[in-house]
Amino acid sequence: MTFMQIVLIYLAGVAAGFMNVMAGGGSMVTLPLLMWIGIPPPVANATNRLGVLFESAIGMKTFHSSGIRLQNSIIPAIVFSTIGSVIGSMFVSSIPKDLLEKVIALMLLAVAVLVFLKPGKPNISKPSRLLTALIFLGVGFYGGFLQAGVGFFLIGAITLTYGYDLVKTNFAKVVIVFVYTVFALVVFLSKGMIYWVPGLVLAAGNVIGAYFAVKLSIRKGSGFVRWILLTIVILNAVKYLFF
Repeated sequence: MTFMQIVLIYLAGVAAGFMNVMAGGGSMVTLPLLMWIGIPPPVANATNRLGVLFESAIGMKTFHSSGIRLQNSIIPAIVFSTIGSVIGSMFVSSIPKDLLEKVIALMLLAVAVLVFLKPGKPNISKPSRLLTALIFLGVGFYGGFLQAGVGFFLIGAITLTYGYDLVKTNFAKVVIVFVYTVFALVVFLSKGMIYWVPGLVLAAGNVIGAYFAVKLSIRKGSGFVRWILLTIVILNAVKYLFF
């Protein structure tokens, strides 16, 4: 790796850490860059998880030290997401790339609608325990085999299931991502798919971006986070639909 590549990976990590904690989609910045410097796509996908792990860890610590707390009811979401992630990390997707991107774009728009309609709408019934398990198994599966954009789907799943405001939703999201990423990394490590130098450089940037995202979201509140989320979701949906 050249010095310029190291700088670019670090800066991409900062941007991704901020995006992932605030909303999602950071891996859509880092994965193309890792592949651009010559890392094979499957290895880039695995190496990217180092940054995800570290950003989630600093995100959890910063949320917790700022007084944000979660209820024990989030534990089933963590468990089922982790099971899905382990399965997903061992799965090679057979879905055509073009079809997958269109499906993701439509799901992103659905998440945006859900996030904006759910708060303050008690007439929207919460899903059953079985449906909740299936939702988090599915999101975890996607996070295990690809990760890119999983934050959006987790926000939708957490909002639907628990009805948290967006600050607490983001805290729950980083907790879930941290736990299932630990297990996914074990799978990738067992296959020798981690490139440590670019992965750790990326992680250093992710930590900085995640820290400032948590501080900003707590200071500005859910209303601010909602508009940041909407902006990032729409930009990613447009990318998948038209580019």
